Amino acid sequence: MSLTKEQFKYAYWISTHKKRIKLGIIIGLIILNIFLISLLIFKTTFYFKEQKNYQIMINSLSKNLIDYELFREKNKPKDLVVLLIDSVKSEKQKYDAISQIENLNSQWVAQYDYQFILDGQGGKIRTNFILPNEQKFLMDFNFETLTKNPAVELNITNVQWKRIKNLSKLPKIQFETKNVKYSPMGSQIAPDKKIGVNQVNFEATNNSPYGFWESAFKVILYHDKKIMGINIIPVKQFLSREKKFLSTSWVNFLPPVTKVFIEPEVDVLNSKNLVPVK
Repeated sequence: MSLTKEQFKYAYWISTHKKRIKLGIIIGLIILNIFLISLLIFKTTFYFKEQKNYQIMINSLSKNLIDYELFREKNKPKDLVVLLIDSVKSEKQKYDAISQIENLNSQWVAQYDYQFILDGQGGKIRTNFILPNEQKFLMDFNFETLTKNPAVELNITNVQWKRIKNLSKLPKIQFETKNVKYSPMGSQIAPDKKIGVNQVNFEATNNSPYGFWESAFKVILYHDKKIMGINIIPVKQFLSREKKFLSTSWVNFLPPVTKVFIEPEVDVLNSKNLVPVK
């Protein structure tokens, strides 16, 4: 078989450049070997490094990396704060007890038991609650003692916290009190004589969209900053948009009253306290 002119030129070029072609192939193989060896070294190094990191990761799975104790400590609710505590004379040799507490937490409701101890005498243990960021008064009545201005203590026990993420879901208390009138002893005229009691009268309107089976209104009398009289008016079935005329009285002598404070209270945590909407 005869070669073409182009094939002959190609064969001639190869025969005259054998040494260069051979040298090029050797150099190429050397470069390829260097590349492959370098790649092998890199892969091997990377493998052992990753194995070390992998082993560290595997070992860390059995360790507690989150300080749950510190997390709980930082996120636990703050204790209830007692803002004031005092005793108030109600009758001869009888005193009432009053305290104001505050819940500093914005998402925690506290349910608790409380007991007043006046001059060493323990009152009834009662259960109550306080909503987030709320201040409220606690009261107890008719402690008998011969001591003038007896010492009073407040024990709060069995505190149970409940987290409330959405406060808007709780029924809102929207009571309006107006036309509050304090009448001191002897100022009210009965058909036959003056009435010998101190009396507070006022109008209360339930502006809440809910009616309540049970509610209460705490009435506090002040002479300047000193509490001179306390009382609680319990109310049955206070319907939404309903208005009631309420009153309470004190039989003991009181100095001039400069302020009347009224604090409504409704157990909004108890769904059974809501009057069903007809």
